[in-house]
Amino acid sequence: MRRGIVATLAMLIIIGIVVYGVVSHYGSYTYQWKTNLNEYKVYHLLGSSTLSGYIKADGEISIYILTKENFEKMKQEEHFEYYKAWKHVKTVEFNDVKIPQGDYILVVKNEENKMKWISVKLREKKSAQY
Repeated sequence: MRRGIVATLAMLIIIGIVVYGVVSHYGSYTYQWKTNLNEYKVYHLLGSSTLSGYIKADGEISIYILTKENFEKMKQEEHFEYYKAWKHVKTVEFNDVKIPQGDYILVVKNEENKMKWISVKLREKKSAQY
C-alpha cells in the first residue's frame, strides 16, 4: 500500500516536471488576477518570447519592459533605460510584443496613491528556436 502511494506521488512529480518543461519552451504562460497595487508589480518574462494580453487599472499606471538592473535604478530614482514603455495610462493591450533574448521583466508602476486594483492577463509564447 505504502509503495503504491510513493510510486503514484513520484509519477505525479515526474509528469509535473515534464509538463513544466514543455510549456516553458513551447507553450505559453498566463497570469491573470485582480489585485491591490502597491508601488510596483513585477512579472518575469521569457527571453525570445512574444507577449500578448492586457493590463487595466482604476488609476494611472506606467508599464515598462526592462532588465532587473534598470528596475533597481528606477526604484532608486536614478536614470534607467527600458526596452518598451507605456507611461501614465489606465489600460494597455499587448499584441505580440517581442521580448528580446535575455532576462527581462515587466514592471507596472503605480502613479497614483489612491489606486485600489489592477487586472492583469498576460500570455507569453516562446519563439521558435532555429
